[in-house]
Amino acid sequence: MAANMKESSLQENILERKGCRLHYWAGGAESRPLVVFTHGAGVDHRSFDLQVKVAAQKYRVLTWDVRGHGLSQPVGEPFTIPLAVEDLLAILEKLGCKKATFVGHSNGTYISQELAYRHPEMVQALVIADGTCITWPRSGFDRWILRSSNGIMNLLPFETLKKFGLPYFSARKDVQEYIYEAFSMLTKPTFIAIWNGVTSCLHDEPDYKITQPMLLVHGDKDQTGDIRKIAPLWAAATPNCQYEVIPNALHLAPMDNPEFFNLLLMDFLAKWAK
Repeated sequence: MAANMKESSLQENILERKGCRLHYWAGGAESRPLVVFTHGAGVDHRSFDLQVKVAAQKYRVLTWDVRGHGLSQPVGEPFTIPLAVEDLLAILEKLGCKKATFVGHSNGTYISQELAYRHPEMVQALVIADGTCITWPRSGFDRWILRSSNGIMNLLPFETLKKFGLPYFSARKDVQEYIYEAFSMLTKPTFIAIWNGVTSCLHDEPDYKITQPMLLVHGDKDQTGDIRKIAPLWAAATPNCQYEVIPNALHLAPMDNPEFFNLLLMDFLAKWAK
């Protein structure tokens, strides 16, 4: 199970925005570089507790529940990745932050990538954990497969949806229990709305490259989507990219093997979070 958020001594805040009460937690000296943690679809900020606790000792940190997740309810306007980017920008404005290092997991990496695409001047560095490239050119068939998942999920009972992916997300019972608990904070319509936003976030940009320093990682046994297929190609095509595979991990590598992931993260932050 994720560590208790209170251990990191972060201050909880709420920002009312476009029909949603966004919950976020921030702490650390304002003079230090800011590190932003964004969780994946269906879970919440607690999925990064074991990283926030460590990073907060040396950096200013921000973690949050993305619109429609965790305590950030109701979802308000229809969920999209660009809307989530706007939410994050509004939070950063509240903090008076003009530049940060963004750490994302799965859907959280899509939010970070879209922010980097639209506002590169705000990105010091990126950490992409268990996420694919949203600007990578894909075939029409690959896009059709992704879109078809929306209809399939809509047909399944929500209890089935919550349990179906657990063996693919993590092999650890405590992590599976956390995922199930976090998903249970959502309603089925909210989850479907979120998934629709996730599956519509891809946009081919063949000439675009992330130029900021990037740490790209995924679990060695991650079987979700095209993450393991795209990752080595993405890393080779991206300047200043460090590519690592997390051993003994599925789709939630930061929770499956936090010790290994944290070593990589803190070493990367020491080099680039200035």
